[in-house]
Amino acid sequence: MNDINKLTFYIIDFLAGFSVSRTGIVHYGNIKDISSDVKIVIAPAFSKFEITVLPKTPLKKIDDVPILFGDSRVERRNGIMLVYADIIASSFFLLSRYEEILKPDCRDQHGRFCAKDSIVFQQGYGNRPLVDEYGMLFRKWLREVGVSVPGEKKGFSKIYLTHDVDIPFRFERVSHVFRQLIKNMLRYNYYSSPLKKYLNERYDPYYTFPQIINYDKTLQESLSGTSIESIYFFITAGSFLNRKYYNFSSKKTSRLIDFLNVSGAKLGFHVSYEAGENPKKIKSEAKYFRDMVGGGGGASRHHYLQWREPQDVWFMEEAEITDDFSLSYADCVGFRCGTCHPYQFINPTTRRLTNVVIHPLEIMECTLDRYMGLDYDSALNKCKEIISQVYKHNGELVLLWHNTEFVGVNYQERLYEAVLECIKGFV
Repeated sequence: MNDINKLTFYIIDFLAGFSVSRTGIVHYGNIKDISSDVKIVIAPAFSKFEITVLPKTPLKKIDDVPILFGDSRVERRNGIMLVYADIIASSFFLLSRYEEILKPDCRDQHGRFCAKDSIVFQQGYGNRPLVDEYGMLFRKWLREVGVSVPGEKKGFSKIYLTHDVDIPFRFERVSHVFRQLIKNMLRYNYYSSPLKKYLNERYDPYYTFPQIINYDKTLQESLSGTSIESIYFFITAGSFLNRKYYNFSSKKTSRLIDFLNVSGAKLGFHVSYEAGENPKKIKSEAKYFRDMVGGGGGASRHHYLQWREPQDVWFMEEAEITDDFSLSYADCVGFRCGTCHPYQFINPTTRRLTNVVIHPLEIMECTLDRYMGLDYDSALNKCKEIISQVYKHNGELVLLWHNTEFVGVNYQERLYEAVLECIKGFV
């Protein structure tokens, strides 16, 4: 079976939520080429997913669901349902991030494609997982032609509470201590030394891991029937804008990793900013991570969500990354991939299913205040809106809160606690 057929069958089964592609009931192609078993024909807008144009706006709708390609017409001919809404190409466009291939010049200062450049977000549908809505439409059509389809299920198939460890310690080096000491002397005219915080990381302001673990465990204990996993992503090499990261092999970091392991959390590999710019470095960074923690490293997330080009998935496969949690827009929360379900990423240039499973990230805390400029109440309402969509589609809820956001006067710790309480309310 060639890659195009594999891709077609994969998307059909992904939308249905069960294996239906090989039954012969659904045909994606010309109605003239069908067999006697076909009950639904979906007319393709393009040949072999060779999309050369962007979706026309305003987007057409079928049953109030926006479609990117095709028409909203549905015909019935001799007992066969003929659907002109190309939900297959529309799903491919979103899942593969094909839009980013067609807009190579739409990148911010960090090389990222942004929500403001996304047609779906521009049209006001970024808070709706459109691929999952196509799935609901597709299952409705299957029922109409007499196929036995499981009922729609609400809930959270899994919850990932993820935390990027960009800066584990405020006082990691002696130089940090002396800089702070001089700052205290000059600015505040006192000699209180941060040496204690350097010698014992438990007093370091950025060492918020015990309280994060407590929040996460409280949710796990409250929702014992729901699969909930905490992942901490660690940077192992590289630099960010010429500033070196922390020393991953230091004793302080080793003690932190031991502490997280004992707590039951998982460790993930945080692709450095430098490797985001040059993805050839991902393989060596991933190997170093595995060498240091004794295996693992299958789960990854790009620092600054800096997965620049969707076709760079090839370098992630080469690095033996199996699960990635990077795909969200930095400038807006929502559904970048059109789904809240994990899926095999599709290389947009080769149309090949890859070995990397995508776990779409729906909410990153700093997106809410720094990028979207929301106050606490607006941020909480936005989170509730996104969470309700994930619950409606029985999807994976993936959250990201950095350890450094539990420090200071911002609202992020209070918001995190409120979001977890909100999740309990849904279940």
